[in-house]
Amino acid sequence: MTLCKINKLEIQGFRAFGRNPQTLEFPSLLAAIWGPNSQGKTSLAEAVEFLLTGEIVRRALMASGQDEFADSLQNAHLPAGAEVFVQATILGMDGKEYVVRRTLTTDYGKKQECTTALTVDGAPSKEGGLAALGIRLSQPPLRAPVLAQHTLGYVFSARPQDRASYFKALLEVTDLDEFRSQVAALEKEIAAPENPLLAKFTLAASVPGAAQHLKPFLLKVPSEVELTASFSAAFKGLIEANGEAAPPGDDERKARVVALLAEKQAKTFPLKGFGRKALSAWTAPAPEKFESLHRFVEERAKVDAEVRRLANLFREALALPAVHEAEHPVDCPLCGADDTLTPERIALLRERVADTEAFQKALKEAREILGPMATGLSNLATALGEALPIFITNPSKFRRARGFRVERIRELLGADANADISGWLSSLRTLARARGRVMPVIRMTSGLVENCAADMDRFDECASIEKGYGAIAEANADFAAALAAYGTSEEKVRAGLQPIVDAQSETAGWQELIELAGGPAALRSAMIERTAYAEAAKELAQAIKQIDKGNETVLDEKFGDLSDGVQKWWDILRPEEPSFFDGVKQRPGARRTIDFKAGLSIAPDRSSPQFRDVVAVFSMSQLHCLGLALFLARAVNEKAGFVVLDDPILSSDEDYRAFFNALVIEELISLGMQVIVLTQDQKTWKDLGERYLHQGIGLFQIDLRSPADGAAVANTADDLETKFMKAEILVRGGHPSLHKQGGEVIRDAAERFCKEMLIKERRAKGDAAASLNDYSLKNLGHLAPLVEPLLTLDPSHPGKLRAMGGALNPAKHDDAIPAAGVLKVALGDLRFLKKTYL
Repeated sequence: MTLCKINKLEIQGFRAFGRNPQTLEFPSLLAAIWGPNSQGKTSLAEAVEFLLTGEIVRRALMASGQDEFADSLQNAHLPAGAEVFVQATILGMDGKEYVVRRTLTTDYGKKQECTTALTVDGAPSKEGGLAALGIRLSQPPLRAPVLAQHTLGYVFSARPQDRASYFKALLEVTDLDEFRSQVAALEKEIAAPENPLLAKFTLAASVPGAAQHLKPFLLKVPSEVELTASFSAAFKGLIEANGEAAPPGDDERKARVVALLAEKQAKTFPLKGFGRKALSAWTAPAPEKFESLHRFVEERAKVDAEVRRLANLFREALALPAVHEAEHPVDCPLCGADDTLTPERIALLRERVADTEAFQKALKEAREILGPMATGLSNLATALGEALPIFITNPSKFRRARGFRVERIRELLGADANADISGWLSSLRTLARARGRVMPVIRMTSGLVENCAADMDRFDECASIEKGYGAIAEANADFAAALAAYGTSEEKVRAGLQPIVDAQSETAGWQELIELAGGPAALRSAMIERTAYAEAAKELAQAIKQIDKGNETVLDEKFGDLSDGVQKWWDILRPEEPSFFDGVKQRPGARRTIDFKAGLSIAPDRSSPQFRDVVAVFSMSQLHCLGLALFLARAVNEKAGFVVLDDPILSSDEDYRAFFNALVIEELISLGMQVIVLTQDQKTWKDLGERYLHQGIGLFQIDLRSPADGAAVANTADDLETKFMKAEILVRGGHPSLHKQGGEVIRDAAERFCKEMLIKERRAKGDAAASLNDYSLKNLGHLAPLVEPLLTLDPSHPGKLRAMGGALNPAKHDDAIPAAGVLKVALGDLRFLKKTYL
């Protein structure tokens, strides 16, 4: 697969770049851009980052507050309305060229991200659209294949969790953590829900005298028979602990424990007085029931009372065969008169009976409704009474005799509970008033229903009954609300009293034991559920342990591969050092900590090393080299088509700069990766230009001549030819001072020609390390004699070079300025020699 690369880059208005677009065309896999500090090199690197990601990572890594980067992407001196964009012609992995352009639409704000518009070949594109070209972004925050000084040390200064997340994403193993997290999240789903029955059983199992019979079942599930037997044995133990002989029957034992509990607690406070039943649900009769009563009254009005009274008698007479089949007058079966029951009278009787049929049906329905109504109202009155606490329904004399008094409650709970007690008394008064409202309407409505059922002929209270039920429903709802509020306030008081009474009466857990004994099946179900949850939790814990073990194995392999890659680049940059990079790995037993280890050895072969964390033993220079090695290993692993390196080697690292220029660049190019190097070191720039001249290296200079115009980029790939062009312009000028400058430039060009000739000759003899830097500070007088023997194609050629010295020397000294013709001849000869020999 062909890796993508940048063929052309154009920048306008972005950071250090001004209103005039700056264009860089990259003819090969290598380009070097030189410029002094603060001239726009980092802005150029960030322009590539912005093009690919729509942001600059420096904001995330360096700002103490992200508002510090407000309005930072657009050049501060850019004219209003000028466009800010970065555009690149990308050679995709399919061999086709694509124009990728990102335009800034909104700059960073104090509390907002920047917004941009991305297009590919002029068409809007989603952020993921660059992947189709072969541009693969890495994991945040270092997403783009751009390395700058502020990103070199990121992985060493990042928080442990951020470092771990970055590397796991980098190694494409985040799905392992996600899977583990999803499995671990099941812990919440299989956590046993709190079950009040189990809490009660735990408390009951701590009761002296009963504990030995119940504790075995705190961790295992008994049969229902075993559980029932254990309760019976626990009751027996409690009774005997109180100096009594336990009765033989289970129910008798339970009843005696209930009595003992009441006796013991009553000596401190009769908690039983709070006892009450839950309020039964109640609903008023359905509307159709009242409609039936109204219909009865209507049908009753249609039939005369005497007819209603005789209707049954007529119905029986008509049922007689003689009357039913009569076609002539017959004797009346009711009065015995002869031939008095004529067919006409029989027809009239049938008509009267028919008139009462609807009434009879309505009467039956009304009776069937009134009966349940009366029963329901009676049950409601009873339920309301039972929903009240016992201390209310008992006479005050009875309460006083048993010590259920507010003064006693205050004494037991102390002053801290005054607010709870006041709230309880207030809710009690509200409850009493609510009951006082509901009971009269129940009695009134019940009386109406009973009266109607007793005398159906005179019943005419349908509306009153329906209205009464409406009043009952409203009053009952108020009572239920008051009861709920009372329950909340009562629970606070009772909950405060319970431990005090239990402690003073030594009955903690007795009530729970009694309650559980009443439903062993429900308790056993809760125990089964508890065991099932415990087994599931155990299996889940084992599964997570296995997942962690598997994840660790995968990560070790992945980190091993990454370490090999980093080691390769480290050894290229810093070979044979006694302190060296050993590996990047996950810390044993820690899922969120990634360690960088360094080896320290006194032996040349790095044998018997001592291992330490790199941040503790590496110098800043070493850390920067390690950051570069890690970046390169990442880029190679992710098959990045190009990398942008902004001063990747510190200016103090002269030894390692040579390794970078000679070995690292060669290795990257051999991998088919495009390398764009930005540097403030002119020696590095020149060395790269000479060393990789055969690669068609692109050479540029960046320079911020005017803040208003922004940084400008010049293509200087053929530096010698550039000098020729500059000299030609100066020689054509008419002013003597321009001729003097032209002479100086031609002399510089002649010295450069000599240096390149000497390097060419040395490299032809196998000296691959030959560099322009080897001839720094050497002038034409020193260089020309060394080059003359190399000009062998014609006897006149050495003379041409020798003559240049005499012609150009005045331009370098306080002497007569060379004439324009002399300079033109020297320049022509030099161009001829360059064309012939270089």
